[in-house]
Amino acid sequence: MVSKNSEAQKCANTLGLLSNNSTQENIDMNNVAKSEYNFHDVDLVPVANQPGVWFTSADLAAALEYSNSRAVTMIFNKYSDEFTAGMTQVLEVSTSGNYRKKVRVFSLRGAHLIAMFARTDVAKEFRRWVLDILDREINDNMPISNGPSARERHAYNVDALAQHYSVMYEAWKNQIYPALRAIESPLAGRLCDRFKDGAIFMMYVKKGADKQLEDGEVARIH
Repeated sequence: MVSKNSEAQKCANTLGLLSNNSTQENIDMNNVAKSEYNFHDVDLVPVANQPGVWFTSADLAAALEYSNSRAVTMIFNKYSDEFTAGMTQVLEVSTSGNYRKKVRVFSLRGAHLIAMFARTDVAKEFRRWVLDILDREINDNMPISNGPSARERHAYNVDALAQHYSVMYEAWKNQIYPALRAIESPLAGRLCDRFKDGAIFMMYVKKGADKQLEDGEVARIH
């Protein structure tokens, strides 16, 4: 579990190739925080009693203009290896009649990553909206501290590069490579190994940058 302050600090980058980790806790959906988060007339209500801002799959689906939360679940299942416990969790929900069910929720970083893979018309605008919320959380909650260390700046830059490469690799794998194969272009085979090796190399570079961070340090440039 991450604190609201550490969420704000980590969220300053919003980027990185990340491993999957989810935890399970109990919440009471009858006790929710008043929503101050409205996107296109959709009120996203933060889950109560959770450090930081967390939204349910149903709220994200509504904001992204999906018909139901299954679309968000499908996105998460497809890219689950890029989410950490600081981005998504499975919580046990109390409803009327003492009925309990499990609900997946996402932090602001998790919501941003879901929107990165969403294909609805409002996804791009929603990503910008989430980043604005992140900026507000950082300004409201980040304590005054010294400037970032060289390790923190390096980790931030690696995170940014890794996220950009992840998007490019998905485009290569699902669109560019099949198109090149269809026209029998020699570039298909020539670039295939390059992209695969690049993804592996980027994973190790990111792990190395994260391991260099000392206690209390986070990837940041401010």
